[in-house]
Amino acid sequence: MTMPLAADLVVRTKLEPPRPRRRQLARPRLDERLRQARDYRLTVVHAPTGYGKSTALAAALADRPALLFWYTITEPDHDPLLFLLHLIFSFHARLPQVVERPAALLAEGDVALAQRPALEALINGLAQALPGEACLVLDDYHLVNQVPEITAMLEHLVALLPRHLHLVVATRQAPRLPRLTQWRVKGDVLDIASHDLAFSEQEIDALFRTQYGCPLTPAQVRALATETEGWAIALQLIGQGLQAAPGFTIDQVLAGLPGSMEGLFAYLAQEVLARQAPEVQEFLLATSILQTLDPAACDFVLGRTGSEALLHRLDEEGLFLTAMGHHYRCHHLFRDFLGHQLARDPARLRALHRRAADFYTARHDVEAAFQHLLAAGCAEAAADLIEAQQPDMVRTGRISTLAAWCEQLPAEVLAQRPALLACLGDASRYNSRFDTALAWYEQAKAQYAARMDRVGLSRALQGQALVYLDTVRPLQAESLLQEALRLIDGQQDKQERARVLELLAENKLNRGELAEAEALWQQARALRNEGPGEGDLDARVRLRTGRLAEARELLERRAAAERNADWHSRNPRAHRETLLVLSLIYAFQGEAAPALACAEEGIRVGQILASPFVEAVGYIRRGHALLLSEQPGALEEAERSYRQALHLAASLDLHRLEVEANWGLALLFGYHRGDLAAADRHARLGMDVGLRAGDEWISALTAVTLGASGALARQHDTATRWLGHAAASFRRCGDTFLLAVAHFWQAWLCHERRDPDGQARHMAEALDLVQAHDYGFLLTRRTLLGPPDPQSAIPLLLAASHPAASVALAQLGLSGLDYHPGYTLRVQTLGAFRVWRSTEEVPDTAWQRRKARQLFQLLLTRRGEFLQKEEICDLLWPEQSQAQAEAAFKVTLNALCKALEPARPPQAPSFFVTRREATYGLNPSAAIDVDADRFARLATAGRREAEAGDAACASATLRGALALYQGDYLPDSLYEPWSSDERERLRLLYLSTACDLARLLAQREDWNAVIDICERILARDNCWEEAYRLMMVAYDRLGNRAQALRAYQQCVRCLRDELDAEPMPETTAVYREILRG
Repeated sequence: MTMPLAADLVVRTKLEPPRPRRRQLARPRLDERLRQARDYRLTVVHAPTGYGKSTALAAALADRPALLFWYTITEPDHDPLLFLLHLIFSFHARLPQVVERPAALLAEGDVALAQRPALEALINGLAQALPGEACLVLDDYHLVNQVPEITAMLEHLVALLPRHLHLVVATRQAPRLPRLTQWRVKGDVLDIASHDLAFSEQEIDALFRTQYGCPLTPAQVRALATETEGWAIALQLIGQGLQAAPGFTIDQVLAGLPGSMEGLFAYLAQEVLARQAPEVQEFLLATSILQTLDPAACDFVLGRTGSEALLHRLDEEGLFLTAMGHHYRCHHLFRDFLGHQLARDPARLRALHRRAADFYTARHDVEAAFQHLLAAGCAEAAADLIEAQQPDMVRTGRISTLAAWCEQLPAEVLAQRPALLACLGDASRYNSRFDTALAWYEQAKAQYAARMDRVGLSRALQGQALVYLDTVRPLQAESLLQEALRLIDGQQDKQERARVLELLAENKLNRGELAEAEALWQQARALRNEGPGEGDLDARVRLRTGRLAEARELLERRAAAERNADWHSRNPRAHRETLLVLSLIYAFQGEAAPALACAEEGIRVGQILASPFVEAVGYIRRGHALLLSEQPGALEEAERSYRQALHLAASLDLHRLEVEANWGLALLFGYHRGDLAAADRHARLGMDVGLRAGDEWISALTAVTLGASGALARQHDTATRWLGHAAASFRRCGDTFLLAVAHFWQAWLCHERRDPDGQARHMAEALDLVQAHDYGFLLTRRTLLGPPDPQSAIPLLLAASHPAASVALAQLGLSGLDYHPGYTLRVQTLGAFRVWRSTEEVPDTAWQRRKARQLFQLLLTRRGEFLQKEEICDLLWPEQSQAQAEAAFKVTLNALCKALEPARPPQAPSFFVTRREATYGLNPSAAIDVDADRFARLATAGRREAEAGDAACASATLRGALALYQGDYLPDSLYEPWSSDERERLRLLYLSTACDLARLLAQREDWNAVIDICERILARDNCWEEAYRLMMVAYDRLGNRAQALRAYQQCVRCLRDELDAEPMPETTAVYREILRG
């Protein structure tokens, strides 16, 4: 799209505010209210039609020194490109330099991808160019309120508004902005409603006295206010009716008014129209077909001149016209009324629409011409018009608008237009309506075949194949693509042939035929005159061949570029979405946080692009990321994500989409819950569909999961069978990473079965691949496909004589080690004391004596330190002699080491409890997962997120922290002096963390949740004043003033009883504010 073309799409009259009438009534009360918009980031003027929103805003905001920019939205602007262009050009008249950069961005490249950068370029330009305070009014925003792409644009604009620019949105519907409540809580939003715009009794009195020369009695004013509810347009009609019929009295008008507002308007409009001169009636009726009253358009439709003078006169008389530059707009209620009158003569109505269509066709206003042709009954001409526009609209990313036009055509006309049928197929495919898309493409195929159009038929076949590519069903796509390629054989269009070859290459990739895929890609690149090379290969090829680092680097670059572009306005890419492929790679590499962030961003992309398919893939990848998370409840949340994906797949009737979700559930049940039966059930559901679709890679991925799950459950024969099958498949597919995973699990299984030869053979194969392809993460951290407890890999590394094993041990800080138990110790200290060796809980009987538990608790409490033996004896056996205490310590230490490491070889030193000369402590290199540490980490992280302004993440993190705090630290050592400081530190951290969360919930106005958190705080410390304050505010906001006051009284009572103190001034201030009401 060139710069002139961008400018040609802009209707300049939409960018001029309504001209105030010479005799417009001054309304100081309303003007003052509307001018407050200059003190807010966003003002929402929300009222039904007829309240004079536009006129009032133009009058109140037009005064200097503040600048006023204006954009009146019309129905065609539901197209995101048109909306953005008008938004940009609304600043052109006064700040032309601001428009150049964003318009150039739209002109230079892919329009869909350039929309976000163009919007940000506009914002940056305004920040530099605005000379002072300014307002931008978006009038009639309700016409685009349901368009997700425009909602995203507006929200981005509001979030980044320059300091001196204030946005005003005038609308009949509340804007659907997800962050609107958040901005309201921060005090950034001014809300103006119909009651602000309605005429007061004093204003009604002034209006009739000064504008219509009709003084009213106080009783008549009250009656008018009651009957009309201050509705501006009704008052205007009554006033004009009195002017047009001097003998008519206000009491007669009031006596004849209907009861409903709708009836009131129709009655008054008929009265006003009947009193106009015949030539005015004719003009108003004939031009009611026009959205904008352009004098030239009016002259053309009427077949005469003089429209400009008549429009000016009608505007001066205040007859429902709003002047916008040299054009006018008829109030939509009056226009609808006139349209109903005109519809009584259908032949004349069609003739007028035909003339209007000719006018707008000559002006290259395609949208207006199309609508008038349809209204004129000229459907074939309308189809010709949009068919001619199709290439440009597809190129500029306006396929949704094009499809909406196609759907307005009569079915019998559309059925004969294969290009438009294919366009509807594309639009349905982008919206995940895959069966509908196939049906549209099938109709297009039949029409192209009847016309013997080989290229068109090939494109319809490509459309059907793309449905199967989007949904990863390679068997169905293969024959369609081969036929599409055959049909264009011998054609001169190299780009068309290259496109089909690229689709075939992607399909080969989905079938796991990597060599064939790369060969086809090379052919396509050669046809496009691009040098073939490894760097050009698609990220998914690299992913499915185990080149994870290359794929990650490529995808991270793409993701950065896409975040800077406007992904809101492009077409969805099904399972190929950059963020979602990147999330899977992060999960494979064990990077939980970025995997989760990409998945959740991918879900939002799917929702904004209205693609339930993309959204479902996002939920699947979110499930994978959560399997790696340390957050409490992460496994349950992962299962919910997988179930949500399955629900979306069922709603789309797409069994292929269920494969990866079932694979995720197999991971969940097999790796993390030890439920092999459930894992097997889900794995087989996914594997069967994958094999039917011809995707060996996903089937092998499911097989390795079943094999690993069997190994973890000690089902050795089952594990051997599935792991062997998976390894053979990955070798055929050429995926070195998953082959390494399969060999690792085979080695792990051999270790469990006491098969050192098999262990050495498979571990050597795995380590060769790890070394060659930089897969060290598989051995050093928790990953999606590695062991749930990475410590279980260490005995295998110790037994291996391989450079990659030495590197991994060095990275873990375990070089030179001879023995390792092969598991993480997991410890609960909050609310109870429990210990697990990986997933196996240490039973009470294993401790042999109570002091062994206490010794471990002491070392845990002082972790990071090494204690002198004498200090340990003094703390645990204070009443015994030194010799007795040392003897008891020796026996207790031996019992502790046996409890923690029952399989430790004879004479081998304990791994978890280390001795340094005469001091003892926990091994700093040992993996010991303590709930108190995780609680403190999450509490600190949540506070940092809150301070950074990320309230949503902070709330989730703080909830996770509080979920870990099941009770006070080491409750069975409650009276031991060595535990009291740590217990009090964690208790205070819990109270402050709960308060942090309560404050965030208060910002969101989630008052019931605030009360719940405060009650939990007070249950642990009934003198925590901030909890009382928050609870008082919460009850007051919920309308329970009595309970709010009782909370204050409870605070006073507890402080006096417990501390002999009075409430803080802040608490008393809240109490007094509630008392004042």
